[in-house]
Amino acid sequence: MVDRGAFYPVMKIGCLLQCSFLFILSLAKPDQYYQIFLSQGIGLGIATGLTNVPSFAAVSHHFQRRRAFAMGIVATGSSLGAILHPVVLNNLINGRLGFANGVRASAALNSGLLFIANLLMRTRLPPQPKIVSYTRVLQNSSRDGAYICACVGMAAFEFGYFFEAFYLQLDSTLHGLSQGFSFYSLTILNSGSFVGRLTGSVVAGYVGIPNTTIVSSLISSAVLFAMIGLHSAASVAVIAVSYGVFSGGLIAMMSPLVSHLTPEFSHIGARMGITFAISSIGSLVGAPICGVVLTSHYIWWKAAILAGSVATSGCILFIFMQVILKMHQKTSSVYSKETGV
Repeated sequence: MVDRGAFYPVMKIGCLLQCSFLFILSLAKPDQYYQIFLSQGIGLGIATGLTNVPSFAAVSHHFQRRRAFAMGIVATGSSLGAILHPVVLNNLINGRLGFANGVRASAALNSGLLFIANLLMRTRLPPQPKIVSYTRVLQNSSRDGAYICACVGMAAFEFGYFFEAFYLQLDSTLHGLSQGFSFYSLTILNSGSFVGRLTGSVVAGYVGIPNTTIVSSLISSAVLFAMIGLHSAASVAVIAVSYGVFSGGLIAMMSPLVSHLTPEFSHIGARMGITFAISSIGSLVGAPICGVVLTSHYIWWKAAILAGSVATSGCILFIFMQVILKMHQKTSSVYSKETGV
């Protein structure tokens, strides 16, 4: 829809839904999990999906040479929000406002930011409704080995990615650390992610987007295995910062990587949608499966090995992606020499 010129309607609908479901969350009652699941899990999930892909696609329209850097800066916004917003929301809910009014205050803040974003965002390229065929995009994508490796690699990485994001606080608490420190362990992770997303965007300009993706995924996977050794405040801080920096570097590369692998500029929006739909499968099943492996006895090493192994398989797929790209470049170079182009 974005490639066909429906950027503004999609963004407006997505932002309206996001604001609505954030306010609806304030109506949730104690012991009524389904209310939170419907408003946050389904409603906000759909709304975020409608706003995330168009936002990155619009940024890619405005940059050619420094596209990875520009899109990486955009990706740092979510980490910055993840640093500040949980702390603010925690103080609101546990302060004078309470849950309902605290959530409404948070929803009002988000609504204001989304309103500003809608005023500022602009597409540069004219809509091409007659050129873009979703069937054609699917056909081209299914024959692109590098793109397929990237999509499946992202899904594998996100399978392991949310293990640490969801279970770091619980792991810290069960190892005897204070609840206050355990709460801020996620803030430490997100602070590292902010640095990693910004740094990764700069590094990609020198070593390339695929290479940055490979290195970031490799080190992130290694840190997941290191969760086995978590036992003290120092180890939590080191693991949180390390994982935040390198996983953030990879998250910042996802949209630029799709753009890098898309030969036809008019297909960027569709390819981003396909990529994030596939990678979201890893996000959906990763944390619950790791939770099942963790069991009620909290066998951390099993869950850490599972998350790290699946994330490592994603790194291997990124390496295959780079090999395919190099082969294509070599073939194109030989063809150019033979034809004299």
